[in-house]
Amino acid sequence: MSADGSFEYNRWSRLRPARGLVALAVAALVLTSLATPVAAHAYLSDSDPANGERIDAVPDEITLSFSGDGVQVADATVTGPDGADVSGAAEIDADDSQLVRVPIERSADENDAEGLYSVEWEILADDGHTVSGSFVFSVGDEPLDRDTVLEAHEDEGPDEDVSPIAAGAKGLLLIALVGLIGAPITAVVAVYPAVSRVQSSSRSFRTVDRRLGRILATAGAVLFGSVLALGLVRATSIGSLSFETMVQFLATPLGREWLVQVGLTALLGLVLVGGLTGRLPRRGWLAGTAVGAAFVGATVGWTSHSATAIDRLQGAAIDIAHLGGAGLWVGGLVVLALVVPAALREAKPVDRNDLAAGAIRRYSLLALAGVTLAGATGLVLASWHVPSLAALTDSLYGLSLSAKSLLILLALGLGGLTRFVLLSRLAENSGREFSAAATDADTDTDTDTDTATVATFVHAVRFEVAVLVAVLLISGLLTSAPTAAVVSDGAGGSELVTIEREVTDGVALELQAGPTADGATATANETGNSGSSQQLLVRPGDPIVFDVAFASSAAADDTRIDSDGPVRLLATATEGDRTVNVELEETADGTYATVQTLPVEGDWEVRITGSPNDEFVSETYDARVETAETGDAHADHDGGAAGSPLSLLLQFGAVAIAVVGSVAVAVEATRFRERT
Repeated sequence: MSADGSFEYNRWSRLRPARGLVALAVAALVLTSLATPVAAHAYLSDSDPANGERIDAVPDEITLSFSGDGVQVADATVTGPDGADVSGAAEIDADDSQLVRVPIERSADENDAEGLYSVEWEILADDGHTVSGSFVFSVGDEPLDRDTVLEAHEDEGPDEDVSPIAAGAKGLLLIALVGLIGAPITAVVAVYPAVSRVQSSSRSFRTVDRRLGRILATAGAVLFGSVLALGLVRATSIGSLSFETMVQFLATPLGREWLVQVGLTALLGLVLVGGLTGRLPRRGWLAGTAVGAAFVGATVGWTSHSATAIDRLQGAAIDIAHLGGAGLWVGGLVVLALVVPAALREAKPVDRNDLAAGAIRRYSLLALAGVTLAGATGLVLASWHVPSLAALTDSLYGLSLSAKSLLILLALGLGGLTRFVLLSRLAENSGREFSAAATDADTDTDTDTDTATVATFVHAVRFEVAVLVAVLLISGLLTSAPTAAVVSDGAGGSELVTIEREVTDGVALELQAGPTADGATATANETGNSGSSQQLLVRPGDPIVFDVAFASSAAADDTRIDSDGPVRLLATATEGDRTVNVELEETADGTYATVQTLPVEGDWEVRITGSPNDEFVSETYDARVETAETGDAHADHDGGAAGSPLSLLLQFGAVAIAVVGSVAVAVEATRFRERT
């Protein structure tokens, strides 16, 4: 279109983008009704041998089972009792990328093979994140070391560490994408038509073209840099950055997807260069920029938490729709904050109110559709990845999501101020002249009402942009951290349960036992002298650390008291004749400890005896050995919060936002059509 070409569209063509976005929001909600909550991000759900398991002979291989995402690259080291590496190269199962097998080199002398084995593993998951951990198992009858067992179980849960470089690059990538998607659409639908109605000079159009070109060129450079940075960070998960490392990375599916990202970003850069140099028509290069950015966004959604943990198409569709909605909202605001003031400065004073009001009205329709789309799909994503209200404070993902939600509410409030307060003032003052100084957000507001209104508009929009940029940076952290569902699913079973009782006058017995099965801590804490024991819940075959301490209950600092006789543990199965009778060993910190396995399922009676202050004491505790109710985590890759109250509430909220937002878009479109 020529620089001074008309932007007068018929009423239906003006509404076509909004109608399409509303239809996309409804389609996204239909997709969500078919999906269930998931645990994205890869984490170790099971192993054979299991963590802490005692086996009779060295196995031929170790099997690692992961839940959530699949595995792209795996590395594992098995260290034997003599400190030597006894592992072969880790292999990912060809039929199931969530299974990793590590062959073991067996010793010729079986006696030398007995002892403690440690396994350290690291994987690159489908979503591009690196996950690592360790566990131990023993061969033969050698007793397990207390500290080694506890350290192994401390590493059992998911790793919430996030690379600052990866999170920062992902945040910048999202900022660039929303700008490249939303800014061209807003310019074509809102800014150019508003400028054409009040000032048709070629100078005004050139000013808008120049300012818009700078914004999109900057966004394109940021996008290319962040895509490169993310790829290099992911490649370093294979090894130190080198040519060989890059070759190995590019041989993986994730590496090939990154190549596609780089190629699309380069093509987008060519479109931007063509537009900025005048070789492409305005409408052509703006459309090419938005479409190209959408394709890059599709590759990002294809490797997201949701896409890699459930059906690729379903998860990617929701992520892409969420990004598109954010693009219309935030990218459009960038245009209002940085391009519209330049257009206002070039307009005649008498036309400036009309230009600002016209741009806001046209943008409002896009923003409403974008907020509806982003809000509905955002709640869907939260319903997949946040299993409970407690998860909002118990994980990095939950805390980040809470902060993001608060900032979004602030941005929505600022948007309401712009749409309903400032727009009405601009409409009332339409046609009145005011100083051009009002168009610069960096100048002081004049006492003139018109000047103050437009200056307030510019300030409010730019502040809203700053808030939403912070939201996008937090989104970079969200997409880099393990989801709250992963943390909740993988965190169980690694805690010591503490039971403290006063056994004689002035003497308290403190028992620490664990790691216990998930849920044991809810019933295992008690204080004072109780007539009945609380129940410890443990899993069959798991080595349990029993740590006993005697302390002075009268002293403020719980001074430790030595036992004058041996401290013993007698565990008896209530059904059958299985017993465990051992003497606990004194540790350096004044406690008495042993590591034992309760070998059969069912109820057990655990008795602790000792002689603090030369007085014999005996305390009984109830324990139950049973298989975890969740069963084999690897058998169900969707180990999230399916059917949880919060999940259902969030999905209901998503539907409500889609319905109410669609109605609001339709009403706003009708009003806009009547005005024009």
